Amino acid sequence: MKSSLHILHIEDSVEDCELIQNLLRKEGLKCEVSRVETRSEVFNALQNESFDLILSDCKLPAFSGLHALEIARALKPETPFVFVSGTIGEETAIESLRNGATDYVLKEHLSRLVPAVRRALAEAEEKRLCRKLQQRLHEAGRLEAISTLSNGIAHDFNNILTIILGHTSLLSTQYDKPDRVQEINETIRLAAKRASDVVQQLLAFAHKSEGHAVPTDLNRRLQESMSVLKACVPEKHELIFEPAAHLPNILVDVGQLNRILINLIVNAVDSMPTGGRITLSTTFVSVQEIPDLLPELATDYYVGLKVADTGVGMDPLIREHIFEPFYTTKERGRGTGLGLPVVYGLMQAHHGSIEVASEPGKGTTISLYFPVPQEAVTPASSQLSNPDLNGSETILVVDDEPDVGFYLETILQNHGYRVLTAQDHKQAIDLFKAHREEIQLVLSDVGLPKVDGITLCSKLKELKLDLKIILCSGYSPKDFKKRMNDLGSDVFLAKPYNTHEILQCVRSVLDNSAVQHSA
Repeated sequence: MKSSLHILHIEDSVEDCELIQNLLRKEGLKCEVSRVETRSEVFNALQNESFDLILSDCKLPAFSGLHALEIARALKPETPFVFVSGTIGEETAIESLRNGATDYVLKEHLSRLVPAVRRALAEAEEKRLCRKLQQRLHEAGRLEAISTLSNGIAHDFNNILTIILGHTSLLSTQYDKPDRVQEINETIRLAAKRASDVVQQLLAFAHKSEGHAVPTDLNRRLQESMSVLKACVPEKHELIFEPAAHLPNILVDVGQLNRILINLIVNAVDSMPTGGRITLSTTFVSVQEIPDLLPELATDYYVGLKVADTGVGMDPLIREHIFEPFYTTKERGRGTGLGLPVVYGLMQAHHGSIEVASEPGKGTTISLYFPVPQEAVTPASSQLSNPDLNGSETILVVDDEPDVGFYLETILQNHGYRVLTAQDHKQAIDLFKAHREEIQLVLSDVGLPKVDGITLCSKLKELKLDLKIILCSGYSPKDFKKRMNDLGSDVFLAKPYNTHEILQCVRSVLDNSAVQHSA
């Protein structure tokens, strides 16, 4: 217990306040008492000072002790509150305890006051220690999760880097064998793609990347993806699709949807080592039809996507951990444990929800629910790729990584474009002012030092209103979509990109055939 207590006493009688203060001191409780009696005084005291204990009369001339309790619970919920009153009925006493009061003492029985105060202070200290212990346990759990996450990332990336560095060294010994060089180059490309997938999964899990959702017919998208999805399914397994009729469009990031599907199908295949059936099915449901165990949802209607397998299923203990990062029941080297946490993160990014139903020996069904927009939406028009990817326009490339800038400059020049390169906003603005009339397109990274790419392009568009903009980034900040729409950027290109994507994107934007991303 503290050597001196700071007590707030809500009491209209100066004499009663002094009597109680003297009683506490006589019993060995050193205290400093601040007396207040109006609502505003109570509010100001609790808002501006810290107290070890609150004592309060129940009836005040222009104020109620129960109202004082409400204010105290709102502003200082951890401070013990004891009623000391001349009259307090049984119903009022019960109501006060129900609303958070620690105890109550009648003024005609002040002999109970000191034991009540000591007990209230002891309980408050016990709660404080419990909270401190819980905080330490939470911190320890958080550090353990970070350690697990770090170990998983290190394991994956060290394997990938070993592949890239090892095969890069092979190139110097195999340069005179074109077929072998091509094989090594393909291995390096696939390893880099694998690294990119890990990064995208981590960003999705951490909710650090905003997707680029477009109006999508889910049935059509799934039908178009079946050939790719079946490539993930071995011969002993069957993949079938059962679409519901007349589904409304939903807003979906197609790339993220593909990652969801592949993760779920790979998990389903792994749960059926001797073969089995995976069924994709869609449905249209109202919010009332969605199981109660799901979080509270925001819109009236949802498009459901179910992935059901005939595998080994999961027991309740495994089911509790499936959304934890790097938790896996697979043997070492066969899974990272990021699959379902990534699916969960991506569904959160789509403002949707996920339900898992599974029993040992009875397979697993994972149900995904995508919200249907309140207003009717229409499918995004498909982009026609221009077979001629050459051009002669002048392009300003802005990227703080010199090797990335060199790569972009090289491929664009090889296809006829004139390219100016800058590594920061100052170089970019100087180059733009010197070549404003020739520059037709700015291809800029978002994550530039000091001044980001969106701010830079906003300044450049003030100098030339019809300037075309392509923004690139390895991830999208939280406010990215709104800022991109405010800027009027023509398209966003996610890193890492390949040569064909760059050339096709540049040509389509210059030809005014790119579709703007919606917020």
